[in-house]
Amino acid sequence: MRNVFSRLFLRHLSTKLIMTILLLLVFSISLTSSFYYSSSSAVIAKNVRASTKQSAQQSADYLSLILTVGSDIGQQIFRDSRIQEVIREERLGNLSIEQKYEMHETVNGIINNVMYTSSFVKSIYLLKEQGSSWGSGPLNFSKVKRYTLREHQWYLDVINNKKDDLWQPLHDDPFRGGGENSELVMSLVKPFRDLESGETLGVIMINLNGSLILEAIQRIQLGKTGRFFVIDPDGIVMIDANPAMRGQSIVDTPLGKRVMSDQASDLSEFEMDIEGTSTYVVTTKLKNDWTIIGTVPVHEIVGDIQKIQSTIWLYAVFFLLIASLIGLLFSNRITSPLKHLMRQMSLIEKSNFQARTQVKSVDEIGQLSHRFNRMAGQIETLIEEVHTEQSKKREAEIRALRYQINPHFLYNTLSSIRWMVKFNKAEEAYEGIASLVKLMEASMGKKGVFSTIKDELALLQTYMTIQRFRYGSSIGLQVRCEDELLEVLIPRMLLQPIVENAVFHGIAPKESDGEVHIRIRRLEEAYGVIEITIEDDGLGMNQDQLDRLLQFSSSEPKSGMFGIGLNHVHEMIQLYYGTHSGIRITSTPGVGTIVCLRLADKRGSQS
Repeated sequence: MRNVFSRLFLRHLSTKLIMTILLLLVFSISLTSSFYYSSSSAVIAKNVRASTKQSAQQSADYLSLILTVGSDIGQQIFRDSRIQEVIREERLGNLSIEQKYEMHETVNGIINNVMYTSSFVKSIYLLKEQGSSWGSGPLNFSKVKRYTLREHQWYLDVINNKKDDLWQPLHDDPFRGGGENSELVMSLVKPFRDLESGETLGVIMINLNGSLILEAIQRIQLGKTGRFFVIDPDGIVMIDANPAMRGQSIVDTPLGKRVMSDQASDLSEFEMDIEGTSTYVVTTKLKNDWTIIGTVPVHEIVGDIQKIQSTIWLYAVFFLLIASLIGLLFSNRITSPLKHLMRQMSLIEKSNFQARTQVKSVDEIGQLSHRFNRMAGQIETLIEEVHTEQSKKREAEIRALRYQINPHFLYNTLSSIRWMVKFNKAEEAYEGIASLVKLMEASMGKKGVFSTIKDELALLQTYMTIQRFRYGSSIGLQVRCEDELLEVLIPRMLLQPIVENAVFHGIAPKESDGEVHIRIRRLEEAYGVIEITIEDDGLGMNQDQLDRLLQFSSSEPKSGMFGIGLNHVHEMIQLYYGTHSGIRITSTPGVGTIVCLRLADKRGSQS
């Protein structure tokens, strides 16, 4: 039995790692978990609820202040002598339009002045069924007429003297101008009476800022799903972040029964089961006998446990260090050969295919090392074969591409020269033939693979001379090149195919003047990279044409200089500058095409 265990433990790396990891994890997690649960429970029970009650009391004081301001402003409007005088004059009747207008401006001015004395007040309305209604700026009088006050119970309760102070839950102001549901308010509705006769003439509506009121309870954080809301003495929800709950009664709910039975207490807390979840509840009284209620599942209560967390991590780190020291004694013989193998793999990643391992063990690591050595040898052989074959193939393709020139271009040029000869334009014919010879000489590569940027630009000028024989002087070439880059070597005929594409496929078909702009610069953010931008103002291409053009593949046949030329440029960049360099093409139909070449400056410059 001992021999079987020893053989399994020594020959299988997974067994060694699993046993070591399990021992370390079981040891550290057991101690950490036990200490965490015993300590955190005591701290949560002692500290969390105190801070929650304090926050609730602060919000209650703030809400009491807002509601008191509303009540005071209502009394101020009710007892204003100038408003009483205007009301009596209106009841007497026989008023001119000027007098009605003056009365309207007087009352509205008083209401606006009172409203602006407090930032808690959004608007003040004086509403009547008969005669005029008045209000602060946002009051929409047409909405007042459509509202039909007597159809609403709150108006009847106040006008019939059933309630002197009637508070409405948070709601959207129905009388405000600028569209429906445009302002969240809490309204205090008071009867407006003639102080001499005592007759109730209408109602005073004080609209408090609903956003400030809602913010007062939302800023109390209680767990993740905890919520605070406010009820009146009758159990009606007056303030709640959920619009669907406003105006609803909680009297018949288990929470409502518990809260309503404890109305005598200004501040209380308890736990109860709500919908199958143990819930912590805190209640706080406002000065007008409203109650703030906060609820949160007990398992979400999180308090000040930073000290516990620090202690837990301290113990965890301490025991893990001990376990790590013990584990190092057993794992060193495992990790050492792995590290050696990883170092050799890193050499392979850096293209050193001569790297070999020296691990001689008989377990999985030893077998892996042996296979690694065999794989490295095979890769080295294959890389050399592939490199040799691909280099020859690419060189052959580049040579073949360099010797190709668009038959249509050659035919059209010779045809143009023939007509020049026929019409005795000997000088133009001579210049055209000379330009064509220079271009053919460069295309055939008689001067080597590379040429300077200066020579390439001169070749482009020669090419454009031929183009002007074909299309007239309507095609221009503008070049901007940094002086220090003129002697930099680039592959011969790298730019000509792109310029030809710009002329033949971009500018010539649009039957109007056009220009090709070339800009050559060294990138500041990558000094070793040269950027060549070739831009035309031709017809451009749509996205489908651009996608097909960008599918560089030596396995797909190319037709015309449009395909051969770009493939020629792509192949040369890949061959001489590697994958870090490349070609990027953007085009907009009707605007033009931009071809951008980025070349890693490996060839240096020539002085």
